[in-house]
Amino acid sequence: MLRTRLFRTSSFRLAAIYLGLFTLSVLFLGAVVYLVVHSQISAEIDQDVEGESAALLKEYSAHGESGLKATIAGRAGVVNSFAYGLVDASGKLTAGELVPPPGAVGWVTLREPENDEPGESAVDVRARVARLDDGGALVVADEWRSAPGPMRALLSAFAWALAATLALGAIGGVLLSSQALKRIEAMRSAAQAIVAGDWRRRIPETGGDDELDHLARTFNLMFDRIESLLEAHKAVGAAVAHDLRRPLTRMAQRLETQLARESARPDTAAALEAAIADIHAVLATFNAILRIGQIESGARRAGFRPVDLAATAREVVEAFQPAAEEEGKTLTAALDEALPLAGDRELLTQMVANLVDNALRHTPAGTHIVVASARHGGGGRLAVADDGPGAPEAERRRIFERFYRLDAARSTPGDGLGLSLVAAIAELHGMAYAAEDNAPGLRMVVELPKPAGPPSAA
Repeated sequence: MLRTRLFRTSSFRLAAIYLGLFTLSVLFLGAVVYLVVHSQISAEIDQDVEGESAALLKEYSAHGESGLKATIAGRAGVVNSFAYGLVDASGKLTAGELVPPPGAVGWVTLREPENDEPGESAVDVRARVARLDDGGALVVADEWRSAPGPMRALLSAFAWALAATLALGAIGGVLLSSQALKRIEAMRSAAQAIVAGDWRRRIPETGGDDELDHLARTFNLMFDRIESLLEAHKAVGAAVAHDLRRPLTRMAQRLETQLARESARPDTAAALEAAIADIHAVLATFNAILRIGQIESGARRAGFRPVDLAATAREVVEAFQPAAEEEGKTLTAALDEALPLAGDRELLTQMVANLVDNALRHTPAGTHIVVASARHGGGGRLAVADDGPGAPEAERRRIFERFYRLDAARSTPGDGLGLSLVAAIAELHGMAYAAEDNAPGLRMVVELPKPAGPPSAA
């Protein structure tokens, strides 16, 4: 997995691109050097052949054909790179071993005869043919001109250089990619912690003051600003809710006292009871806002303990079953699969209770509600499903928002914060949550990321 991710990093791809371009450059440079060296060696050998041919022609002018034969015979016995040939006017070889084509003059390619030495075979050589005054011809060739040794050594050197370039480039690409991947992983880990609610977490810097450090510094400044805005928003909401709770509580107490005095007047008593109920509903809303703020702050995470969510849900179902029967609904549990995790038992109980209460509150009589646990995606899933009227897909995406209520639910009591509290508790525990179509009805799902081991306390 790590190797696959390493090869998919942008730094590795960039290193591979540069390595490919550098390899092409080395190949192009090698081809140019090969051609230049080959051309230079060929020119020097041709120059040597021309010099040797000129020296022999001078010998021919001074001592005739017999002197030329003696010179060729003497030089052929000396170890050198030249090969010779002397033919008369009829084309018969009189000295040396090379025979030129009839009428050939200047540079020609000849087939050098095979010799008796083991491992050697006939090769093509580049030779210079000079015509003599008696109609014969002198042939001089340099055997190094056809020898592949020097050029083969040059090609071998370039091949090793290319292999070393590819190896060092690949190693360098892997090292650069691994370093970049480590820094990206550190950034991703910090971002995931921030998404999980740890707003004090920041992207680490290496101190190298490179572009990634600049990016990390910019994001950290952005996170500082977002954190300050969120803290200010939470502080304002919590302050308003906290400050209004006290006068509303005193108002409810005075109304309850007045209700006791006005018990003989039914109309006044009914008005007072309605006012008291409204005040308690507002207080419940403020309490929910304060509780959501407390949960989102992450303060409860320090008290996490091993919990079996399925066992907790079973207790909630047992507590709600009498109320469901009174409303003509069926509430059952299918919680055979344990759902272990580290969490706050009280908050998890409230989360399940809110899900069950939401199903009971917004479904008609005769509805069947099932609370079930299952293994899912390497983790676990808790679902509260009903066969009621359900919700449109567009609204299912928004029912976890604060104060959002479906049009069909506005006639029922509630403040639109029950599922928002579910979302806050789920996020605190690292769980995903969603509203799905139960066909018919609605299915509310929370998913555990992975098992945390068997719970030690239920």
